[in-house]
Amino acid sequence: MVYNLGLQNINNNHGIISFGSKQDKEKKIEHKSDVLLYDEKKKHPLILGAKIQADKLEKACTIYPKKGLQGSKNANFYEFLTMGEVPYLIGSGMMIATFNLASKFFDTPSAQSASKIGKKMGLGVLLYGLGKTFSKKLIEVPVNMKYGIDVNLPYKKKIDELPEYNNKKDDLVSYEYHKAYESVDFSRWDLFYDNKSYGDERNSYYKKIGKKLGLTNEELGTAADQKVKPLITDKVVKTKVFSTLSSYLWAATGVGIAMQKPWENITFNPKKIIQTFKNNSKIIEQNEHAIKNNWFKDFGKRFGESCYKLVNNESKSASIAGRLLLGSAVAMTLLGNFSTLFDFNKNRGTNSSAATSIIDENKEKVVC
Repeated sequence: MVYNLGLQNINNNHGIISFGSKQDKEKKIEHKSDVLLYDEKKKHPLILGAKIQADKLEKACTIYPKKGLQGSKNANFYEFLTMGEVPYLIGSGMMIATFNLASKFFDTPSAQSASKIGKKMGLGVLLYGLGKTFSKKLIEVPVNMKYGIDVNLPYKKKIDELPEYNNKKDDLVSYEYHKAYESVDFSRWDLFYDNKSYGDERNSYYKKIGKKLGLTNEELGTAADQKVKPLITDKVVKTKVFSTLSSYLWAATGVGIAMQKPWENITFNPKKIIQTFKNNSKIIEQNEHAIKNNWFKDFGKRFGESCYKLVNNESKSASIAGRLLLGSAVAMTLLGNFSTLFDFNKNRGTNSSAATSIIDENKEKVVC
């Protein structure tokens, strides 16, 4: 028997107590819970990652510091970590500016020496960031292409915040960006169940990945998720380990390339180019041609010479160190691909699942 009390909402200054309000049900539907982020092709494109990083950086410079300074009860560790990107960027800019902007206060010989160091330092910061970021793709992309496992697959997490003051509503909502495989022990497996992006069945995602991992329909059975989850975890762990190790080696290699002599005399004045573009349309075409065919060509030439100098330096010890560094980065990348793309476990279809190995169907109870 159901009793209708005729009550919709009772406001108690701190929030709203609901007794089956239709409006509240619609609100719950409107503010959906955590959801995976895709594009139309069900992939994680670079543009989506750029949008996520831009949104996080904007909040790290505006919303999160304000909440922290005000002592907000909703400030959390995620916001603290996100704000850590700001001093990283500021520090990189200050490192570049140390020699490049201060050189005008030096005498001529000192200014020339500072300019050489400043160019190398600025390029070193750039190549460090590029090497550390994009070198991971050398391992992550092949794994995603072969098995369909994207270790960076993002999802948007809904956070129901507490009211800051008594006169504020209690429907404050914020969102955080996380990755489905962010935690190996607590992966967001629930986001893949009943996901129409992979199929109409409840375990469509796990069946799809299981087949790419080499399991047959008989091996998958009706509990495909239980068979595939340990295999996915194994791939994610290996991919993260090797991509992280290789990224630092490639970042160090980028810094080593930036410290070579061919970069000392490179010239590039953006202000002068922009001013030239504004003065004369004919000169624009000439400068465009010069930029594309001279400056970029010169940059590529210097980059090649710097790579050669890294492994064939005038100093024998520097050459040995450069060869070891570059060789280590290449070897770690190849080892990562070899370890993640090839599976030597012949019996994974029957013994890979932890549940299969500990459950005895002849017993009525299982104690773990």
